[in-house]
This record gives sequence, C-alpha cells and structure tokens, in this order.
Amino acid sequence: MNITRVIFVSLTILFQGHALYAFVASSTNYAIERDSINFAGRLSTSSSYGIEDTLGEAGSGRILSTNYQLEAGYQQTDYSISITSANDITLLPAIVSLGGGLATSAATWTVTTNNPLGYSLAVNAGTVPALKSANSSFSNYTSSGSGPDFLWSVSANSSEFGFSPEGLDIVSTYRDNGSACSLGSLDTVTSCWDSITASSKIVSRSTSANSPNGASTTLRFQAEAGANASQASGAYSAVITVTAIAL
Repeated sequence: MNITRVIFVSLTILFQGHALYAFVASSTNYAIERDSINFAGRLSTSSSYGIEDTLGEAGSGRILSTNYQLEAGYQQTDYSISITSANDITLLPAIVSLGGGLATSAATWTVTTNNPLGYSLAVNAGTVPALKSANSSFSNYTSSGSGPDFLWSVSANSSEFGFSPEGLDIVSTYRDNGSACSLGSLDTVTSCWDSITASSKIVSRSTSANSPNGASTTLRFQAEAGANASQASGAYSAVITVTAIAL
C-alpha cells in the first residue's frame, strides 16, 4: 500500500496598490492627483511618529474593473505589493506504509513591492497537524532544539512533515553558518527544517522596495515515515497559506 500526499497551496494578499494613476484636475502648469472636501485635518509629528488626519470625508476604499483600479476617498495609499501564485504540489516519491520513506517537493513565490519600508512573507497551515488524511496524519516536524534543525532528522518510530525556506530575503532564523541554523548569513540548500503550524511564521523580510523585479522565496516541503512507524495508507494533504504584507 502506498501513501500519497497533495499540498493544496492557497494565497493571501493583504495589501495591493494601484494598477494605474490618474489626476482630478490639470493644466499646462499643474496636475492635482487628489482633491478633498472636508472641514478639518492637519499633519502632526513628533520624534516617534508622523500622522496626517482629516475630518469630514470617508475613505470609501478600492474599486476595480478590468481596465482600472481606483483608490477612492482621502489619502489612499500610494504603495503597492503583489505576489505570484504557486501551483499545487505533490510530494514524491510515494511512501510505502510498511518500511517508511521520504518524499519532497517545493513551491516558489515572488513578492514585488514599491513600499520603501519593504515587506514580510509568512507561512501557516490550515489544520493541526498540517498533513492529514481522512483517518490519520503526520506529526508536525519536531526540532531537536529551540530553533530549526540544520539537517532533517526523523526517528524510525515517527512520521513527520516540515519545511525549509530558501531565498534572498529569508530571515535570520533560517540562515546558517554551514552547520547550525539561526547563525551566520548563509542560505544552504535543504537546510534549516522547521514545522508548519496554524500560527504564521515569518520566513522572508525586506526593509526596502524591490520593484520592478521582486524577490523570490522557495518553500521546500518534506514528509518522512520512519521504518517502524507503520503509517496508515491513504491520501494525505495539507493546506498551506502564504501571506505577503507591506510593512
């Protein structure tokens, strides 16, 4: 009997900017991008913050069509963020229920933003544990210490599922020094393995804009049934959500 796994990857975008720009009034000497009718408002600043407020006009939000994108209302944001979609993936090869085995696959997302403060990319699972069938499941990957494991390791009596991120902007938690994670600045391929939980874990972060080319993050997913685990046969799947947030 074989075990097969399909990871259904969903996608969340919390902040998306303009598809095009327009202006409300112009002449040969000027162009007014926005107009506002209100009765109060000012720019306030201190050493810790800056805020510009208004009274008398509501921000009615985003209006979309196939030809335009309108940010209606006062002081809608000028910054944008986008993320590519990844196809569903299947962990391969299939694992036999008696004797165990290891299966792996990967998916890549590219985040593009003109936000000067950058972005963060987080991942979470839709269920606990993440990889399940109708009648059984794989445990979430268990690290040997408080952080990710540099090398993947599952005992002969266990069945576990986890991930490893790779990319230009991965956070220090998943960087390594060639032998240990959360140390150094390297991004060793197939290293720094962690569990995917229902709580979001930030895997990539940038503190500057990266448009027009964006930055890619690859998540490598892996499942292993130990030789003595006798994992039940069936179709296993996990719903993985990747969230890009403009900072």
